[in-house]
Amino acid sequence: MLGEIANEFGTSAGTAGVVAASYGVPGILIPLLLGPYSDASGRKRLLVGGALLLGCGTLLASVAPSLEMLLLARVLAGVGSSVIYPNISAAVGASAQADQRGRALSTIIGMNTMATIVGVPIAGLIADASTWRVSVGLVSALPLVAAIVLGRSLPEQRPGMAGTSAALVYGRILASRSAVAALLSSLLGSIFWFIWATFFVVFFQRTYDLSLSAASTIGLTLGLGILIGSQVGGRLGDRIGHRPIAGTVIVMAGGLLAILTNAGLSLPVAIVLNLAVSVLIGARFAANQALLSEQIPMARGTVFAVSSSFASLALVAGAALGGMLVDASGFGAIGLVCLGVGIIVAGITFTLVRERQSDVTASARGQLAAEG
Repeated sequence: MLGEIANEFGTSAGTAGVVAASYGVPGILIPLLLGPYSDASGRKRLLVGGALLLGCGTLLASVAPSLEMLLLARVLAGVGSSVIYPNISAAVGASAQADQRGRALSTIIGMNTMATIVGVPIAGLIADASTWRVSVGLVSALPLVAAIVLGRSLPEQRPGMAGTSAALVYGRILASRSAVAALLSSLLGSIFWFIWATFFVVFFQRTYDLSLSAASTIGLTLGLGILIGSQVGGRLGDRIGHRPIAGTVIVMAGGLLAILTNAGLSLPVAIVLNLAVSVLIGARFAANQALLSEQIPMARGTVFAVSSSFASLALVAGAALGGMLVDASGFGAIGLVCLGVGIIVAGITFTLVRERQSDVTASARGQLAAEG
């Protein structure tokens, strides 16, 4: 809807793009500030408050009289969303049994992916049939309804570190070599993904001489792959452990990307490889979330908050690094760099990240009981 917004406020599409970017900026800092609070005071009030901020900010955006007010409204909505997502993962991770944690967290990833696949086209269709303001206004109702449902039905989980200061919570995380390694692995894995996800449409346009619409349609393979991979990866990780999956699939994805961007493949084969890469990364997402959830259970909210902040930072870093690689050496450099990053991530995961053996054992016992 940026084109319509630019036309209404008499500016360029590039300038209007700041509206989209402003939504993600709070995600770099806000989770770091509120993560320890969620572990000390519980997650329910943050989830309800975040949903209210997201809804109110989106509603204000739909009636903004100027581009500046629209920008501020999107920042407010971004604050709300930056509170919601790490606390959803922390709440679900704390509620799920050890042998079902991967399945539960992969369901979150699947729902987020489906929301994007379904929600973006619907919002566009509504805007096409009416105005962008009507579309954004209708979207604002969803988090407001979510706030009501959460407030009425979500039980308050007992805080893991009640009465603990933020400094002590972060000190607990920094004292754990495994937790630090898991977060570093998460940051590098996200950079890997955003290097490719930012530029894959341009890659297909330039390499296969496709129109923007045709190349963008191939983007559906990314969403489909993430959806499939996350469900398989989360469930398989519950059976065999999440660390082997998190460490292995990212190297496989890097290898496929190196082939995809350097081997001069036919378009159908390239599309299949692109789908395979997204399936592997989807499995990595689910396994990584489960590993993060296991690191320091008492500070689970803060761990996910740091991971969420890293994801926002990775979006910026991945897009910038990918742009420099494309301009300097072409798309082939993207594949080779992603392979290198994948190998580094695998090394960190296998040598430094600890998986709670009790969880793997419980998973194996659960599987044996189900089969026997």
